Amino acid sequence: MVSNDDVVRTLERVADLLEIKGENVYNVRAYRSAASQVENIGEPLADIAAREGGLLDLPGFGPAIAEKVGDLLQSGRMGFLEQLETDIPPTLLELREIPGVGPRTAAVLWHEAGITTVDELEAAIRGGRLGGLPRLGAKTLERIAASLDERHTHGVKQRRPRADVEPIATALVDALRVMPEACAVEPAGSFRRGRADLGDLDIVVATGEPRQVLVAFGALPQVERVLLRGDTKCSVHVAFRFQVDCRAVAPHEFGAAMQYFTGSQAHNVQLRGRALRMGLTLNEYGVFRVDGGERIAGDTEESVYAALGLSWIPPEQRDDRAAVTR
Repeated sequence: MVSNDDVVRTLERVADLLEIKGENVYNVRAYRSAASQVENIGEPLADIAAREGGLLDLPGFGPAIAEKVGDLLQSGRMGFLEQLETDIPPTLLELREIPGVGPRTAAVLWHEAGITTVDELEAAIRGGRLGGLPRLGAKTLERIAASLDERHTHGVKQRRPRADVEPIATALVDALRVMPEACAVEPAGSFRRGRADLGDLDIVVATGEPRQVLVAFGALPQVERVLLRGDTKCSVHVAFRFQVDCRAVAPHEFGAAMQYFTGSQAHNVQLRGRALRMGLTLNEYGVFRVDGGERIAGDTEESVYAALGLSWIPPEQRDDRAAVTR
């Protein structure tokens, strides 16, 4: 179910992206006003939407916003936001949070210097490549550089108890599973291995439309910030700045990807070593013969282990180095 907080977060993201795009200030303000109204409502927005008059009875909700929020409440997706995140790199929202980088500066960095991520900004500043750009004087660049240094000092990833992560994992996986473009969806990584505390969450999606899935994933209401989005991976922050990586793979690669991204790292090293001794190579795309490159497994995890002469090993046992030799 889409909560009021989810709606607030989605409306604020729409407003942020419209501001970077250079949209009319009144249009941007309308989305921020609607978000503020929802934030102060004392009952579920879904209940209001179900009543006669619905969302249009709320102050600040015109027909356009009411329709978009109604779609979000019903389907868990807002097509308008997905379209914005196709047109505008959503990673610009992270740039916007750096002191000295407002929405207009973020737009300048994007259009004038091709910068869309924090890493690209840092490399450009360290390399002295931003001098002369509008809105980026020497003092502004010094302030941004100091802010980036501060991020490095306090940017250590915090682990979270499994009990905190499970509701988020369930919500994201459920949202992905109802997408028509997704053939299969499963959590991977240390979450799948049953670890009690987690540094991040990996989700693997089998799909023939990776771009559509990753755009839709980045626009889910549970997402607070898109950190990066490429052709096969989208990394986001959800509640308490917890990172989730969604990886899109072809359906015939799903088993190999699940094995690879479930880990552990030591387990994968053992399997790759075993494969090489058998004249095979193993990666996230499948199991291949060294001679000729023929692909012999990868549709399912069971086929990956069978190709290596092993029975399927439960994820909970993949932190045990002895599991491969049993």
